[in-house]
Amino acid sequence: MTDTEPAESETGTGTGPTGVDPAATVRGAGAGTDAGTAAARVRRAAMFTALAAIAPLCVVGVALTASTRLEGLIVAVGLVLALGVLREWSLDGYTRTAVFTLAFTGVNWLVAALTAASPITFVPFALIGSLLASGRRRHRKLWVGALAVVVAASGATALLPRPPTVLLVGQYVLLPLLGTLFVAGVIVVCEYGWTVVRRLERARETERELAIAHERMRFAGDLHDIHGHSLHVIKLKAAYAQTLVRSGDTAAAEAELAEIRGLAADAITSTRELAHARHQLNLPAELENTRRLGEAAGIAVEIRYDPDADRAHPLLAQVLREATTNLLRHAHPRTVGITASSARIEITNDGLTADADPEPELSGLARLRDRLVAAGGDLHVSTTRTTFTVAAHLDRSAVGDHRDTGPGTESR
Repeated sequence: MTDTEPAESETGTGTGPTGVDPAATVRGAGAGTDAGTAAARVRRAAMFTALAAIAPLCVVGVALTASTRLEGLIVAVGLVLALGVLREWSLDGYTRTAVFTLAFTGVNWLVAALTAASPITFVPFALIGSLLASGRRRHRKLWVGALAVVVAASGATALLPRPPTVLLVGQYVLLPLLGTLFVAGVIVVCEYGWTVVRRLERARETERELAIAHERMRFAGDLHDIHGHSLHVIKLKAAYAQTLVRSGDTAAAEAELAEIRGLAADAITSTRELAHARHQLNLPAELENTRRLGEAAGIAVEIRYDPDADRAHPLLAQVLREATTNLLRHAHPRTVGITASSARIEITNDGLTADADPEPELSGLARLRDRLVAAGGDLHVSTTRTTFTVAAHLDRSAVGDHRDTGPGTESR
C-alpha cells in the first residue's frame, strides 16, 4: 500500500548570482513544513469530499431502516470507528488499528444480517474496506470487487434463518453490493484527485530545484570566467618574480609582486560583485527576479510599481532581495504583495504561522536599516496574525544616487 513515487531530494549549498541561497530556497520553499501543510490540506479536502458523498445517504438510510434506537446506536458506533480510520487516511498505508476496526465492523455487519437489523450497518465495514482496498495499487479493481462480494455474502446470511423474499434479498444482498461499489468508487475518485495534486506538488518542487541548479551553474560559469584568467596570470607572474629574486633583481621582483597583489585585489572585488550581483542591482531587475523565484516556489507574487522605479536607489533593491531571501527561507507564504516606487518599497507575505515570533530577530535587515538611516531613510518591520511586512523608504534627495552602497547582506 505504499506509494512508489520517488521523494524529492535536498541538494547542497551555495549562493546563486541573484543573492539567494539555493539550499535555503529548497529547504524553505520546497521541503519540510510547506510540503507537510500542502499534503494535510489535500488530505482534508479528500476526506471532506468523501464524507459529503457518503454521510447524507447513511443518515437517510438509518432513519428509514432502523427499527429501534439500539440499531441506530450500533450503526452510529460503526460510523464513528470508520471516521477514526478516515482521519488517518493516507496514500502510504495504514496502521494495525485500521485492520482491527475492519474486523470489528465486519462482525457487526454479520450480526446485523443474522438478526435482520438495519441493513445500513454494512456502510462502516464497506467504508473501511474501501480505504484499505484502494491502497492496493496493483489489481485495485479486483480488491474492490472482492470487498463488494464479501459484504454481499455477509448480508446473505440474513436469508439463512428466514425464507428468502425479494425485499430481504434487496436489503441485505443487492443494497450492500451496490452500496459498497458506490463507497469504493467515492474513495477511489478522491484518492485519484489526491494523487494528481501530490504529483503536481512534486513536479513544482522539481521545477524549483531545476531553477536553483540553473542559477548555480550560471554562478559557477561566471566565477570561472573571473578567476580563470586572473589565476593563470598570477601563477606566471609569481614564477617570474621568483626567478627575479634568485637573480638578485629585487626591484623588478617587487614590481611583479605589486602587480600580483593588484590582480588578487581585483579578483576579490570581482568575486564580491558577482556574489552580490551588484552590477545588476536595480529595482526592476530585482522585481522580475522575485516574480520568477515566486513562480518557481509556487507563490503568487503581485507587483505594483511606479514607472519612476527605474531610478530607485540600489538600497531599495537590496531590501527587496533580502526580503525575498527571508520569505523563501523562513516563511511559507502563498501570496506576496510588493509595492515599489523610486523612494519606497513594501513587501508583504502571508506566510507567518501562529507560533511564529511576532518580533523576529533581524540580522541582514538590521544592517540594511542602518545603511538606509545613513542614506536618509528608514526600514520598518510589522506583523499581523498571518502577515509579515517589510517597508523601506528614502528621502527624495537620495533617489537617483547610485553610488556604491557597500557589500551585500546576509539573510535574516
